[in-house]
Amino acid sequence: MQTKTYFASSVPAALDVARKELGPEAMLLNSKPAAAESRAFGRLEVTFAYEPRREEVQRPGGRFDLGPEPRLDARSDARSEFRPETRPATPQNRPADPFAVPAASRQPRASRSDNDLEELRRQVEALRAAVGGGSEYGQPAAVVPARVPFPGAWGRDNDNPMVMRMQRNGVSESLARELVEAAAARGGDTQGNLIDEICRRIAPSRFEEWHAGETRMLAFVGPAGRGKTTSLVKVAVKFGIAHRVPVRIYQVGSHGVGCQEQLARYATILGVPFFASESLESLNLSLTGDGWKGLVLLDTPGISPAATGDLQDLGRFFARRPEIERHLVLRADARSADIAYMVSRFSALGNLRLLFTGAEETLTTGAMVETMISTGLGSTFSGTGQDIPDDLEELDIARLARSVCTERAMAVPAAG
Repeated sequence: MQTKTYFASSVPAALDVARKELGPEAMLLNSKPAAAESRAFGRLEVTFAYEPRREEVQRPGGRFDLGPEPRLDARSDARSEFRPETRPATPQNRPADPFAVPAASRQPRASRSDNDLEELRRQVEALRAAVGGGSEYGQPAAVVPARVPFPGAWGRDNDNPMVMRMQRNGVSESLARELVEAAAARGGDTQGNLIDEICRRIAPSRFEEWHAGETRMLAFVGPAGRGKTTSLVKVAVKFGIAHRVPVRIYQVGSHGVGCQEQLARYATILGVPFFASESLESLNLSLTGDGWKGLVLLDTPGISPAATGDLQDLGRFFARRPEIERHLVLRADARSADIAYMVSRFSALGNLRLLFTGAEETLTTGAMVETMISTGLGSTFSGTGQDIPDDLEELDIARLARSVCTERAMAVPAAG
């Protein structure tokens, strides 16, 4: 893979020239203000990655002749800082590309139909299989009745069966007793009162419908390996593109090897703009600059416990941008103590919402319930599998409450 930089008056102008010159699979890597001495060529410096697509003609002796390449039409408000001669690849001589985007998927979003969305899902699945070879956390575990007692879950012989049932579903004994006592004090149907009591204590955090002319910004934060990037792509498709909402994807900071290329490829498949920023300061300038309206999704790097400086920088950034929703991405199958520790670490970011992934891989949902009750934080989305975009739903609080009050764990507490 090679890179090429353009000077342009806008990113869309540079993207148009890059895709004509480098091919439709050219990926936007970075954009930044041009240096003062280069402003004559354009106010922005935009960098793309691409695969060379020169025609290869094999000679009888086994050697290859790279033929001459015609010069492309350079008429555009974007100017390349260098303009090598290239020959457009034809269907006969272009190497097979597993990520090639059909022409239909590059049409304007307003003309997409349900069939286009199905094609989009197939393209995303091809990318996921190529870059990851499957689920980030392996194959989903089968959901079985949660009847195996945890240490100390049986309690005393005269324990209330509702308390014992909630303990078997992952709720701590102290919280289970508190909830059952509050439900019993209301009289009547204790089981129904218990579900109502849990729902009352969990803060609602619904995803509000986007309205034309408004800008919504969602940031995905948390430790590494919890599914932030995958969740972002699911939200982009299910709550953006599927509803004809304009979408932009931003990535900031240093991510793992290949992460930027992976998200850039996702954005190319989805047909949405992608911007990579090296620093929070440049991201802030990008978000402030053009007054764009639509759904903005921010991908942040995983922050380890040792990276206290990175966490503080992110907190200062969010303090300047209070309009950004902050979704803390955590695993649903983690222990309550581990989840509480992560929430404590990231609480400095302020106004957090919880996003639990891997809900299909846990036998019990007690840790999710206990975390939301003890912290007062709501949860908007729940990741329920590896399929993009289907396996992401709005969290259904009532269903989640029922899942800890019954013998059989309900592994997918999603809306509907």
